[in-house]
This record gives sequence, structure tokens and C-alpha cells, in this order.
Amino acid sequence: MINRIHILGASGSGTTTLGKALEERLGYRHFDTDDYFWLPTEDPFTVHRPVKERLELLTKDLARHEKWVLTGSLCGWAMA
Repeated sequence: MINRIHILGASGSGTTTLGKALEERLGYRHFDTDDYFWLPTEDPFTVHRPVKERLELLTKDLARHEKWVLTGSLCGWAMA
């Protein structure tokens, strides 16, 4: 059985919505790359989290769960 799912898609294509639906349906833990890439700010999606910090946070969260759904792209994380 698949224990880990990574869903990729363009911004606004519904990957987060699908991830949340799979979390509810399968009981898997859902994570979205935007939550790690961007710092929480009053104006969302304006300040990048430092690369090392975002990778540490994501790696730690994924390691704590055997079954997960990850939505969003990791492409270019090391460059932003």
C-alpha cells in the first residue's frame, strides 16, 4: 500500500484541495510546501523562509508520520 503521496501542479490547480480531501478520506497527514517555503506574514506569500530552515522543518514533519500527502512543488527550493 502507498504510504506517501506527493501531488504537483501549477498554482491554483487544486493540489492543496486534493491533498486535504485525501487526508480526510485516507487518514493520511497532509502537508503543503507553501507552509514551509513562505514565512507567515500579514501579507501572505511575500517573504521566503531561509532554505535550511524550510528543509529542516519539512524533513522533521515528514519523518514523524508514516503516511502523508505532500502538496506543492519543491523544485527550485535551493535557489530561492
